[in-house]
Amino acid sequence: MKAAIAPVLIAFLLIAAPAFAQQPEPTQTQPPKPKPAPKLTFAERMKQYLARTGATVDETKSSAEMIVSNSDARGGKVTIVLVNDRRKNLLGFYIYNFGSLKNASNKEEVYKYLLGANDSITIGSFFVDSDEDIGYKYLVSGGQTMSQTAFETAYITMSAVARERKPEIKKLLGSPSEEKPDVKKAAEEKPPS
Repeated sequence: MKAAIAPVLIAFLLIAAPAFAQQPEPTQTQPPKPKPAPKLTFAERMKQYLARTGATVDETKSSAEMIVSNSDARGGKVTIVLVNDRRKNLLGFYIYNFGSLKNASNKEEVYKYLLGANDSITIGSFFVDSDEDIGYKYLVSGGQTMSQTAFETAYITMSAVARERKPEIKKLLGSPSEEKPDVKKAAEEKPPS
């Protein structure tokens, strides 16, 4: 009988040994997966992007779904409002302060200029709202998070378009445009000795 048990025992060990060998020891378990970073709110993400872009946030005018920012780079202050439109799932960049068509005598000329400007700019478009104020906007799908690079490109391009087009729009409206520093005059002045 002992002779019959030995081969069965050896066969059992040969079959069961691979199963026991594949189980990891409790001390060799994988380390726990790191928890994902907490998801930032719209306001937190936009403030982070703006800080990296060099713009400032006006906290007194901002809210959870709207950030009012100012860019002072390259030739003057531009205020850009960032709006999270949850209903339409869009991120909107808006710039106003171009003027109003309410009292303009040459509305057709202004509209013609704005349409021509829309054809030549790379992103965004000029518009006239229900109060007849002229604005400039760029809308981005909110379905995916915008990268820092894409945000900076949109923000800086919009700032440049606004600074470039604002004087002509103000001129067409008959409004005095803001004074710019006279670069030529400043360059002609002699530095102090």
